[in-house]
Amino acid sequence: MNFFEELEKDRFRRFLGAEILEVSRGYAKVKGVVKGDYLNFHGTAHGSYITALADFAFAIAGNSDGIKRSAVSIKIDFYRAVYEDDELIAEAKIVHGRKIAFFELKVMRGDDIVAKGEAIAYGRG
Repeated sequence: MNFFEELEKDRFRRFLGAEILEVSRGYAKVKGVVKGDYLNFHGTAHGSYITALADFAFAIAGNSDGIKRSAVSIKIDFYRAVYEDDELIAEAKIVHGRKIAFFELKVMRGDDIVAKGEAIAYGRG
């Protein structure tokens, strides 16, 4: 099974409702729409949903060059509240490294930055 077939069968991707928009070597862009089930007690999107969408893009970008990488750390900062039915675009791109790779993460709602972060992945092989 190739990388893209594995992504199509990914159960967590289906749970997130994430759609893969773009993939290239060390880069990925995904889209998700905030469902009512993803809201917290304030009525805004739970940070874990926003982070999970960024993490999904990170997983794709981190494995898009044939190196099997696993996350070591993810740090994310939230800039704006997100609401039900908002469409989010999450991007991840490699900044530096191979075996230990560093990534930039960004989540957007239209032209607004919702969250930004960084991540590190460790590669086997």
